[in-house]
Amino acid sequence: MPDPSPGATRAHDALEASRQLVARRKGVPMVVSLRGARQAGTPVTGTADARLADLFETFHADLHPDGADDETALIETLQAVAYDRLLGGESGPHATAPAQPVPLPTAPAEPAPLPGDPAAIGRAATLADLRAGRFLRVMNYHNTPPGMRDELVAELTALARDHAVVTPDDLDRFMRTGRWDLDRPALLVAVYEGYRDNYDVAAAACEEAGVTGWFFVCTAFMDAPAERQYDFALDHRIKLVDENPRGERIAMTWDEVADLHRRGHVVTPHTASHELAERVVTEEDVRREVVEPKLLVDAATGGDAACTAWLAGTHWTGRGVADRALVDAGYRYLFANTMVQRLPDPRD
Repeated sequence: MPDPSPGATRAHDALEASRQLVARRKGVPMVVSLRGARQAGTPVTGTADARLADLFETFHADLHPDGADDETALIETLQAVAYDRLLGGESGPHATAPAQPVPLPTAPAEPAPLPGDPAAIGRAATLADLRAGRFLRVMNYHNTPPGMRDELVAELTALARDHAVVTPDDLDRFMRTGRWDLDRPALLVAVYEGYRDNYDVAAAACEEAGVTGWFFVCTAFMDAPAERQYDFALDHRIKLVDENPRGERIAMTWDEVADLHRRGHVVTPHTASHELAERVVTEEDVRREVVEPKLLVDAATGGDAACTAWLAGTHWTGRGVADRALVDAGYRYLFANTMVQRLPDPRD
């Protein structure tokens, strides 16, 4: 077997480094398409990275020389690209100088694949989004125990140096106009599951770094009695670390959700019980996993939860009970493995 090319080594190294972050429960960078934004003739305003699409194309060829074009292949390529560009490469937190954003020309007047089209997951569709500037950098966190605090502050501070951290207003504006109107590349910080240490550690770290956090909470995890939360987590694929003790509270409270909202963070549901979209099939499933979580979060924050995400990052296709339920419940966005999708507005 021939030796891998330098490019292949870089791609494989970045993917392996990203996988190690997942295994160690650290922050994992990702690049995702933005689907549902205004398309034709929309200028991208000085925050797009013209080199990122080229890197995606190179990494995909290196990681998947057989031309694999399934979701797993796409996730691996985007993971590697995101790690290289946000953490391990010249624009990462350890870069010697801030990366300079490279403006893209006016986006081509080409229609993006419809969200309901299964082909929207593929390499070609994603590459078109990257080239047109229809993408978002995301940092994904789960457990954030106290021992991680200093590392988290340093990482977020470094990322905030070179990126503009996205708020719901920013995302709404982009989806409505196709423009970020930001002075640096766009980055979103997502924190999942609703652990107590997300409130105690991640929120404070975000504030020290000057970052808005997006907290996706599992509402039934929070509602479980403190002495049952450890076992609830094990039963619902909510991963734990050594700092999450059995018998003590390890999930947020509703008062903490309200406080996060008051402090300017985004709090939104991640279903009730960390559920898979494919298992939401009955009216009772819809009420429990889709409708009630939004009602509970909205009641606690006094706001209107805009987005949600399924366990395993299932994207919206417009088919099936789960997809219809998201629209009917009033969510505007679904966060999936490879894309953030603006959902249809039934009023349109």
